[in-house]
Amino acid sequence: MPRPLLQRLRTQPLVLQFLMAGAAVMLAAMLVIGTWITARIEQSVVDNTASAAALYLGSFVAPISQELAANETLSEPATRALQESFAASGMGRRIVSFRIWKPGSRIIYATDLALVGQRFDPTEELRAAWSGRVSGSFATAAERAALPGAPPDTPLLHVHAPLREVWSGRIIAVAEFYEVATELRHDLANARLMSWLLVAGVFFLSGLLLLGIVRAGGRTIARQEGMLREQIAESREIAAQNSDLRRRAIGASARATAQAERSLRRVSADLHDGPAQYVALAAMRLDSMVPATPAGQSEATTIRGALQTALAEIRTISRGLSLPDLDRLSVDDIVARAIDSHRRRTDARLDLRYDGPPDPALDASARICLYRFLQEGLSNAARHAPGARVAVEVSAKPEAVTTRVRDDGPGFDPSALTLRADGGEGLAGLRDRAESIGGELDIRARPGGGTTLVLRLPLGKGETS
Repeated sequence: MPRPLLQRLRTQPLVLQFLMAGAAVMLAAMLVIGTWITARIEQSVVDNTASAAALYLGSFVAPISQELAANETLSEPATRALQESFAASGMGRRIVSFRIWKPGSRIIYATDLALVGQRFDPTEELRAAWSGRVSGSFATAAERAALPGAPPDTPLLHVHAPLREVWSGRIIAVAEFYEVATELRHDLANARLMSWLLVAGVFFLSGLLLLGIVRAGGRTIARQEGMLREQIAESREIAAQNSDLRRRAIGASARATAQAERSLRRVSADLHDGPAQYVALAAMRLDSMVPATPAGQSEATTIRGALQTALAEIRTISRGLSLPDLDRLSVDDIVARAIDSHRRRTDARLDLRYDGPPDPALDASARICLYRFLQEGLSNAARHAPGARVAVEVSAKPEAVTTRVRDDGPGFDPSALTLRADGGEGLAGLRDRAESIGGELDIRARPGGGTTLVLRLPLGKGETS
């Protein structure tokens, strides 16, 4: 079957597929079975008719042919008796040609006198008759043409039958004759027609029964397909709702992160402008309040050191809480600002590679996450891998911004990550921050094999409005 036709068939309803495929299969099966059955019926009818004709003819010929048990030829009286028997019984009108064979494939009697005494190669039917079997078949057109006086276009039954000795049953000769078989041909045509009608009827009823079963199954399948389509539609609707809820959750998380950073910036400013200034003022006025005695100067030194320590810690906390105004910076400037800030604090060796547009569409929360990631990643490298070479790689693609911080330090076990005990976010906190806005943080490290931190921030995922 051509491929386009097969593909078109697969798109049709199940009942139509079965009707087309089943009709083809049943038609082929009906032709094979019908042909086999009619052939068997025809052969059986021909064999039975040949046996009956041989039995009828033998009732006339057998008494006359008994002398062949001792002689190789028929006597003159026996020959005349055969001729008179054919003429008196009316068999001459039905028997077109009659022959008697003796061993050696020699004809000793024939209605066609020119054949008497001649020898021919034995046929399969002649051999079967010598073995005791009666065989019959319809004469071919060539055989009918070779028979003198045979009526044209008239079906002839060609029969070979053994002639037996009366007392012993020994085969003494073989009779061969051609009988007019017009009625037999008609009966066979009727039998063939009835056989085909019976086979076609059985297959038709079987097809109807199977079609009914398939139709019922097709209805069940169609109903289940409808239910499945409804469930798929509901699942898609729920998935769309979940996706919308996820976008809203990411947007809300991003806005909360941005708001928290703004609050931290205000706290940083308040620490710098409030407590830090008061501690500095207290340190400056300390000398005017402490007695100029050795004990007083010693006490003043202690208090001054405590105030300086407190002022340094307040300023450190203020710097840690505050961020530059990231909304006004491009992404490549944010990366450069974080690296410059780290270089000023640590004087570390840093390599930077930036690929892509300078300012991809990252929202405020993603920019903050990127800056915090660089702060934490570079701080971790300086703290846990001092003196190691650190490389920062940023790749800005249309779908996401990917940032890598890689060092060749001692590495660590990523499964032991926790929040920082010193108040910083730590890598675990950065992972939570990234995932809250739809990003991903991947930590690739092993003891003795260096560390690579990978931050991936998708573009256009959050809602900042």
